[in-house]
Amino acid sequence: MKNILLLILLFGAAALLWKFGKWGSQIFLTPPEMLGGPVRVIDEKGDRLYYLTSQWEKRISYVGGSRSGSNRKTIGWLNVDLWALDAATAQPVFRKRLKRDRVNGDYVAMGQEQGILWARIPELVGIRLSDGATIADSAKIEARNPSLKGLIPKPPGTGMFLTESMQPLKFDASVGMIVRLDDARQVRIDPLTLEATPYVAPKKENDGKTPGRTKVERLSNGMEWRAMVRGVNIQRPDADQDWLGLIADSELEEATTRKTIGNQVNFSEPMRHKLYRARLKKIDEFLGPRWQFLEPIPLPESPEFLMGGLLTQESPTWDQQTAMWRKDPPSVFVLSRDRLGETGRMQIARITGPAGRPAWSKALPLSAVSAWLPGERHALMLGPDPSVEHSPMTEEGENQAMQIISIDLETGEWKSFNPDLHRDWPAEDLTQQKP
Repeated sequence: MKNILLLILLFGAAALLWKFGKWGSQIFLTPPEMLGGPVRVIDEKGDRLYYLTSQWEKRISYVGGSRSGSNRKTIGWLNVDLWALDAATAQPVFRKRLKRDRVNGDYVAMGQEQGILWARIPELVGIRLSDGATIADSAKIEARNPSLKGLIPKPPGTGMFLTESMQPLKFDASVGMIVRLDDARQVRIDPLTLEATPYVAPKKENDGKTPGRTKVERLSNGMEWRAMVRGVNIQRPDADQDWLGLIADSELEEATTRKTIGNQVNFSEPMRHKLYRARLKKIDEFLGPRWQFLEPIPLPESPEFLMGGLLTQESPTWDQQTAMWRKDPPSVFVLSRDRLGETGRMQIARITGPAGRPAWSKALPLSAVSAWLPGERHALMLGPDPSVEHSPMTEEGENQAMQIISIDLETGEWKSFNPDLHRDWPAEDLTQQKP
């Protein structure tokens, strides 16, 4: 009896070895590619960074134990995932799989409104950030608004990408999610009720950010220069203002002679800057009031900064940007480089007044800043790190993955997450689930 059992076990083991020798397979994952950009939300779940990614999953099967091209079969899937990262640690809280497809398309995150992320994947969807559930799509919107049945625009065909002006689906930071129906009417979709109401363009004075509503800004292909400004205005007891900012030696004479200085740093040529303080005096003229730039004095303990700028208080825009300012002690934050060229890396310093002494100064591994998301205690940066460790799955010609860094604004300590190295981070599959 024992001999019979032994023979059965040996036969089973031989069958398994034959099977896996004849039918072997490998799985390759491309780097997770961010769709549009990230959005930062603070709610009852905490302070988190959310973003969508697409990632190709390639399964290569080898038939007959041979790895020659004629016996290889490749199956590819495109996975669309929602990531949530903790803002303080830069580590993932979850990864949710929202979609699996065989083709790529016009996928992008558009904007966040009351905890709902609106996106094209490529059809319109509303994703609840707290758990990744899809709470809005064309069918749900039409069910809530029967008069819209058949009028929700369908995504373009495979391989077609519309320009921004041609897109029927848009997100406006002042209004929210706007859909141009196939009968040319425009409606706004409420993120919670899905009710469609006629779109009303915001008045010019109300055109801007609305609390609880954030437009997703696409990642910069290079350096996000909008994340930096030259200086900050500080209120005084009288009608004048104090000014604190960065000036290069080559700029000082012109600023003093013309009694004016722009808010944007000139990054078109290499410069070294120091922090100065000055007085801004309000002058009433025929064309309206303006500020005179007077009495610039360098801060005695300020270091020099190569290609420096003051980091901004808000996410990057070109209009009405102000420098980030913190108290205890009064401070600004300077972003600069350690050297020019491809080997250069970013530096960040917290500079305190009144002498300009650094409270701390830290070297960052990033060669550029592609996104800047400041917060009260922790700021988030995204950018390329050419020296970062790569995944064993890395193939030739891959795009460089964005690294995510969280910086403690009080201590300067930073933590990072490398999405490239964690291509196989576990994802909860929601493709077959209903909210």
